[in-house]
Amino acid sequence: MSVELIKKPVNVYQTIDEQQKEELIETGIIVPDSKPDVMEVLVVDADVNVKAREKTGKVMEVGGEINYQVIYRADNQNQDLETINVKAPWSVSCNYPVREEDVYTLVRSSVEHTDVEIANGRKLNAKSVLKLNVKYLMETSIEAGEMLSGDQVYQRSDTREISVLEGVGERMVNVSENVELPEGKPEIQEILYCNSNLKDLKVHENMNMECVLELDFLYRPNNDDKDVENIHMEFPVNKNLEIENFNYSEANVNANVKSVSVKPDEDIDGLLTRVKVDAEIGVEYILYSKEDLHLVNDAYSTDYDFELEKKSFTVCVEERDSQDKLQVTGSIQLDCGGEAVEEILNLTVKPRLLSAEKDGSDIEVNGSLDICILYVCGIQNRIIRGSNQEIQFTHRIPLPECDCPYEHDVVLTADGCSYEIVSDSEVEIKAQVIAKAHISKKRQLEVVTGVKELRPAGKKENPPLLIYYTQQGDNLWKIAKRYKVPVQKILDDNCMTEEKEPEAGQKILFIG
Repeated sequence: MSVELIKKPVNVYQTIDEQQKEELIETGIIVPDSKPDVMEVLVVDADVNVKAREKTGKVMEVGGEINYQVIYRADNQNQDLETINVKAPWSVSCNYPVREEDVYTLVRSSVEHTDVEIANGRKLNAKSVLKLNVKYLMETSIEAGEMLSGDQVYQRSDTREISVLEGVGERMVNVSENVELPEGKPEIQEILYCNSNLKDLKVHENMNMECVLELDFLYRPNNDDKDVENIHMEFPVNKNLEIENFNYSEANVNANVKSVSVKPDEDIDGLLTRVKVDAEIGVEYILYSKEDLHLVNDAYSTDYDFELEKKSFTVCVEERDSQDKLQVTGSIQLDCGGEAVEEILNLTVKPRLLSAEKDGSDIEVNGSLDICILYVCGIQNRIIRGSNQEIQFTHRIPLPECDCPYEHDVVLTADGCSYEIVSDSEVEIKAQVIAKAHISKKRQLEVVTGVKELRPAGKKENPPLLIYYTQQGDNLWKIAKRYKVPVQKILDDNCMTEEKEPEAGQKILFIG
């Protein structure tokens, strides 16, 4: 006869490393031959995209592109508004966890502190600080004791609910639309600048994604008007992510526009009063399921002496998403050259995460609104000017419990903005920001992994009646294990009808 531990494999994903990287990216921007010289840079809009993650030995190479949209005043007779669009490749080396192969790399990226200087009329020098948060997730497995098999073996077990990561990955969603310009808008000569954003993101149980693609673009009209036109459009997106064979109960999904192209398109009369929009949306998903674990935590036998081997194991017991909608308000001062602000041609507001740290019972989120604004000064001369500015803000996301170890992943997205010209040179901006936090609650479990020092129990003669007075901290299980009898025998010998824990000093009888 022997005592055998029946084991169950338990698989969970854990964050094994997290790194913060900052790199200065320098790019030379050459003015295309078809464009006039640069007299003054008005605004610079810079977006970053992660395109590749490649492991090479002990290094993870993370690469992508910074998309610069530079709006400038031309050095010609009319001082026309012109733009340059450049994609600047970058690559950053990150340390890879030693001896780990099956690791998923999660990357958050942003661009901050972009400066563009004019080297000469045909060349600009761009400097951007690229910020990366690189997180490594790895599957961890352990063989945990589910049951002890053997005669005269008594055991206690717990049922614990854990969250198991079922799948993690990315999908690309393509959007293609042909749309008429709003009624009354002139024909397009050239599209100068475009900005895109996703809002109202929802993912249903069948992994069908719904959202709205917002698009703002500036174009030069094909007429004698020296002004530019600003167009706002919205496109509903409804796509199935085609993720199959996953048994999941919860999904954490984030999406962002990877690239967007807006080109003039002819209507039935051959006029450029339509646009062709092509966008690529990157969707990042992490899928979880709930699992009940039945795990042995203690055992003994009336016939054998043995010890249980135990190991501490970190599991995730809860996954949840918290989403707050906040309004960020701030004022910016504009350089108007002695004139007054008459009109806002274009306003682009993008939230950027600066930091997100656990602070007591909250996650303290520090963010910034990156603002690109084009405006017109003066009633008669109507000089177009531009400015890049920031408005910083703080928000606190409450945690479910104060003293629990949590991991968190915070993402900020824009959900609309408005403005008001409050003086000759001041504009008040109100932006709606979605602060989404995915929170993982961690817990240390001590699991039984084996049985050691198994040997027959020494037989000893017990008196016909043994009296025991319980001590502080005793319970029926501890007493039964100490005297190697079933708990039911204590109940029977003491005419106890239910398993009610004894009080300190209570008399317990052992008969026979």
